[in-house]
Amino acid sequence: MRQFPDIDPLTIKQHPNLVALLPDDLQPTKTWYFLIIDDYMLIANATYFTNKRTGESKWLHYQIEFPKHGLLWYLDSLRTKFFKTEAEGGLAKGKFHDEALIEGERLKLGRCFGLGADGRSGGYAFVTLDRKDNTGFAKEYNFTDALLFEHGLMDLLDDIAAKIKAGVL
Repeated sequence: MRQFPDIDPLTIKQHPNLVALLPDDLQPTKTWYFLIIDDYMLIANATYFTNKRTGESKWLHYQIEFPKHGLLWYLDSLRTKFFKTEAEGGLAKGKFHDEALIEGERLKLGRCFGLGADGRSGGYAFVTLDRKDNTGFAKEYNFTDALLFEHGLMDLLDDIAAKIKAGVL
C-alpha cells in the first residue's frame, strides 16, 4: 500500500496532479482538493483557521488516499446500495454501510447522521479502513447530503470517475 506525505496547504493549488477543487458549502475558508497520483486518488481539505480567543492563525488540513478505482466503487455503492430498497438490491433494512476490497485496500461507505452546521443533516462517509490517521482511527471524510447533491460534489466526483473509466486519469 503506497503511502503519501501530507499535502502542503500553501502549495496544493499548484500541485501537478490536482484534477479538481471545490469550495466548501458551509465554510468559505475551507476548500476540497482532488488529486490523482499514479493509481491513487487523494481527497484533501485545507482551512485557514483563526482562533477567536488568541488571534492565532494557522492552516488546518487533512487527507485520505485510496486506489483511484475506489472512487468508482464509492459512487456505484452509493447508487446501487444506498439509493435502492432492499427489494431492489439495495442494503438490507437497518444496514447503514457497505464495504469492499479494492486493489488490496478495504474501503467503506457509510451513511452518517448529525452532520452540518445544524448538527442534524445526513451525509455519507468515505472511509479507508487500512489507512490510519495520527490518532489510530481509519481515515475518513464525512460529506453532507447538501455538499454532495446541492453544491456540486457528486457532479465533480462523477466527472473524475468518468475520466478514470476512460483512462484519461
